[in-house]
Amino acid sequence: MFSGYSGQDDIGKRKEMSETSNVLIVEDDPVIASLMADVAGELGYGISQAETLDQAKRQSVTQLPDLVILDRMLGDGSEGLDYIEWLNALEGKRPGILIASRLSSVSDHVLGLETGADDYINKPFEREELRARLRAVARRAASNRAPASVLIFDTLEIRKSSAQALVNNTPLPLRPQSFALLKAIAERQGEWVSRKALWHEVWTDYKNLSPQDTVINTAISRLRGVLSAVEGAPEIVSENLGYRLVSQNDRLLDSETV
Repeated sequence: MFSGYSGQDDIGKRKEMSETSNVLIVEDDPVIASLMADVAGELGYGISQAETLDQAKRQSVTQLPDLVILDRMLGDGSEGLDYIEWLNALEGKRPGILIASRLSSVSDHVLGLETGADDYINKPFEREELRARLRAVARRAASNRAPASVLIFDTLEIRKSSAQALVNNTPLPLRPQSFALLKAIAERQGEWVSRKALWHEVWTDYKNLSPQDTVINTAISRLRGVLSAVEGAPEIVSENLGYRLVSQNDRLLDSETV
């Protein structure tokens, strides 16, 4: 069972944590999530919370956490280990990960650690044990933190360093130019990007020339063809302002209001 903590924060322990350090709690049970947040707060961490795998990914792209407390059985049916596998596929360094789960067999522990977790604690746990394990994971992860170069728009995930784009975890077969074009449009997060801006960002060798409409049109058409072949992929729409990405859900809502 969970037990209370009545002692004062140890100033020496608190100094181990940077003022900007952050813990991401991936837990769908609000009572347990609140306990985790209390313990992490006592250690001087800022707190972010997610209840689903998708929320955890988006939070991590916005701000890569220093530590993650990860449940395995999330409320939307997703498996917490999929978050670790997602992190493993990214470029750069990664946060320390503590799994906290009711899946408590030896084989569960082995699977979690082999997937990439730094430690594994069974639920229910003692408050002091969670605190001690968080501090231990923090020490191991202290030299292994850096932001991942990832961009997410709806179902689209762009991994900049490896020049790879995925929709719902399915890699898109993109040529380098198509990847650069998609990245330039996706970076606007649904806002318009002009043809001139695309020309300067994608066709860098020719940016001193006026934008070539035929070249841009052909590249956009090729990219649209790749996206349309993947279920759930966002669409590229165009107007006089230029181009922007629209999610499938927004596209459906627009068609229903017409």
